[in-house]
Amino acid sequence: MVDLESSLRDVLLREEPEVPPAHTTLDALAALEPTGDLALDELRRYAFADPAIAVALLEAANPTGTEAIASLPGAEARLGEAGLVRVVRATLDRERSASSGGPLAAAQRRGWRAAVVSAMLCRELARDRGVPPDEAYVCGLLHDVGRLAAFAAFERLVAGTRPRPVPLRRWEALADRWHVALGLAVAERHSLPQSVVEVIALHHPGRARPEDAPLSPLLRIVRSVDELVSVLMQGADSGAAVEGADLTSGEAAHLSEAVTRMLDHVAKLERRPPPRERAPGEAPPPLRESLREGVRLRLAGREYLAVGFAPHQLLVAGPAPLGEGALLEVEVLDRRFAPFHARVLTAWQDGARFGAILLPLALSGPSLAAIGGTLPAGADA
Repeated sequence: MVDLESSLRDVLLREEPEVPPAHTTLDALAALEPTGDLALDELRRYAFADPAIAVALLEAANPTGTEAIASLPGAEARLGEAGLVRVVRATLDRERSASSGGPLAAAQRRGWRAAVVSAMLCRELARDRGVPPDEAYVCGLLHDVGRLAAFAAFERLVAGTRPRPVPLRRWEALADRWHVALGLAVAERHSLPQSVVEVIALHHPGRARPEDAPLSPLLRIVRSVDELVSVLMQGADSGAAVEGADLTSGEAAHLSEAVTRMLDHVAKLERRPPPRERAPGEAPPPLRESLREGVRLRLAGREYLAVGFAPHQLLVAGPAPLGEGALLEVEVLDRRFAPFHARVLTAWQDGARFGAILLPLALSGPSLAAIGGTLPAGADA
C-alpha cells in the first residue's frame, strides 16, 4: 500500500509539484490543430481557462528584473502573439501522452471547473469593487492550484502499481490538507507574482498572517468567491450559494445572475469546437504560383510549398485547407531555419490543391526573403 502522506511529503521535499493542463484543454486544442484550424481567439479562450497554461504564461512574462505582470492579457502583451503560441504549445506538448482515464480524472475535472468558475466570478466581483478584473481573474484561477497539483501527484504515485482501492473522500481529504503547501511550491518554482502567492497562502480564513495586517482587496475577493464556489460545486443553486458568502446584497444579486452564464461557459469549453467553414458565397482569390517547385514547409502536420513571397507575406500551396485566422507553427524543411509562427490571412481551394496567404509573426522582411530565396523574382504574394 502506498503511504500517501509520506509520498506527498517527498513530492514537496525532493520533487517539483506539477500542474498538468486540463484534459478539456488538451482535447479541444488537439481537435483543432490537425486541420490547422487554431485561430488566436480560440487558442486564447482555452488557454486562459487553464491553470497550467496560466502558470506558464506568467512565468514566461515575468523574467527576473522586470516589473511583475499579474494578468493573462498583460502576459500576452509582453510576450507577443508568437510568444503566446510558443508557451501554449510547449505546455501542451509536455502532456500530449497523458491519459484521461486515471482513477482521479473526475476529481481533476471538478477541480478545473471550480478554478474556471472562481476566476470568472472573481473578475465580476472585482468590477463591482473597483479592483483590476484581470488580476482578480488570475487569482481566482490559481488560488487552489495546489489542489490540482495534489491530484496530479496522486495519479503519479499510483501509476504502475496495484494499490488497494482508496475512497475518493480519502483523496480529497489529503488534497485539502496538502493543497496550500503544494500551491506555494508551484508558485515558488514558477516565480508567480506576489498577489497570486498571497491568495494561495491565505485564501482560507484563519490562515496565519502578519499581526493586524489588513486583507488585500484581491484576497477579500477570492475568499468571498471561494465560499460561493464550494457550495456551487456541491450542486446548490446560485441563490443558495450566495447566501453564505461575504457579499453585499447588490454583489450577491449580481453574482447570482452571473453564475448560470458562467456554468454554461464551462460546459461549452468541455465540448469540442466545430471546424470552421468558409462563409457562403465567399469568393476565393486566385492561386498564383511560380514556375519552380518552391520551398518545402510543414504546416499543421502536412507538407506545403512556399510558392511566392513578399516582405511580409508568404503564399503557400498544399494538400489540405488551412483555417482562415489560424495561428500555425511553420517549419522550413529545406534549410537551416528556425521554426516560426504565422497567421493565415486568407485561404482558398484551387482544384485539387489548397492555397493560403500567411502573415509571419516576429520575422523580418530579409529573413522572409531568405526563406523564399529559391523562388524566381516576381513570384510575390
